[in-house]
Amino acid sequence: MNYRHAFHAGNFADVHKHVVLLALLDRLMRKPKPLLYLDTHAGRGTYDLSSPEATRSGEWPDGIGRLRDHVPQSEEVRRYSNAIAPALAKARYPGSPVLAIDHLREGDRAVFIEKQLEEACALQQSIRTRRGVSVVHGDGYAALKTYLPPRENRGLVMIDPPYESQREIGDAVRALAFGLQRWPIGVFALWYPIKLGGDAARLHSALQDSGLRKLLALELTVKPHDSPIGLNGSGVIVANPPWQLDAEMAPVHAELHQMLSHKGNGGVRIDWIVPE
Repeated sequence: MNYRHAFHAGNFADVHKHVVLLALLDRLMRKPKPLLYLDTHAGRGTYDLSSPEATRSGEWPDGIGRLRDHVPQSEEVRRYSNAIAPALAKARYPGSPVLAIDHLREGDRAVFIEKQLEEACALQQSIRTRRGVSVVHGDGYAALKTYLPPRENRGLVMIDPPYESQREIGDAVRALAFGLQRWPIGVFALWYPIKLGGDAARLHSALQDSGLRKLLALELTVKPHDSPIGLNGSGVIVANPPWQLDAEMAPVHAELHQMLSHKGNGGVRIDWIVPE
């Protein structure tokens, strides 16, 4: 696997994904019982926005860079903006593990799985030492068998593969199905890219054929759907979403589209691809 998120850290897809992540954690934490956060493709934790990789790709100015002149309208965007501000002031971007740790409570647990040894070592250095937080170098999909169901019986699983090959769509669907088989009441978030070529539609179709239930799609596109270069949008499938997440995230996505879209292109889709 050759994927390095350093080229893409802080882009519009990260903004979308991490706003959704923090929104899910916030809703789960409305109950006092402890939870587990499991991240199957954790990355390195913190990214240097002045690095050669970030400079070469130039993606973050059209992502988190748009926040500098944006006054948050929703609590979800305000929460995210506040969460990344300390790192952004140092030209850094906090990935999912750092954002999650900063929002977890005493008694909650987090397990971060990363397949690339260099990234896993960097992640270990990025996160502060805290009881209940583990970094594991290994296969994130295999970790679903190891850590699910969690003893807390509450929590969130983030599945965020790089989609380097066509087979990863099938792998992601099978992983989600296996995770839900192990833990039917768990909340799962599966990120996916939206590009020219219909991969997102194939993912939706595979999920609809999987026999799974209660799958909500949250999509944000910022370029025309037929744009041939790079990402046109970002999607998150949420299995077993918290109550009213679809309605509550509609204005949040409208705000993100207004902030991140290129000349008003793209749009928002919030849809139950498989209802209850």
